Amino acid sequence: MRSVQNLNNKAINEALNGLLIEEEDFQGLRTSIDAFDNFDNIALAQCLEKHELIEFRRIAAYLYKGNNRWKQSVELCKKDRLFKDAMEYASESKMADIAEELLAWFLEEKNYECFAACLFHCYYLLHPDVILELSWRHGIVRFCHAILNSSPQRVCHKGGQIR
Repeated sequence: MRSVQNLNNKAINEALNGLLIEEEDFQGLRTSIDAFDNFDNIALAQCLEKHELIEFRRIAAYLYKGNNRWKQSVELCKKDRLFKDAMEYASESKMADIAEELLAWFLEEKNYECFAACLFHCYYLLHPDVILELSWRHGIVRFCHAILNSSPQRVCHKGGQIR
């Protein structure tokens, strides 16, 4: 079946992807979906998000991201505690509300190290007043000093673009 997958036929791609899931070959599945895009992405993601193996659920989040379903992608990463992926997808979304929601979730979980890492991943999406308020309310201002110190420079840089 792999020999004819080069045709990028939807039926062939979906059949092969199904076989790869059955065989629990997540690396082969990732290679297949990256190389051949003619298949129902959302249906595959919905199937994979319920899979027992975390790597298949990671592929589901990747597929949601590829279809601009950022919130679903980040939520799935949070559920599986794939924090690095969640931060990357929030950053790639370029949506401040998703990044701020992820920050708030890290604080609810008392995961301050991930909060700090998320600040660096998503710094260009976040407003300094939101960062300061969240960190002050949770008594962790020390985690955001580096970001807050770069904020005046960011504001000046943006001001330079307006002129």
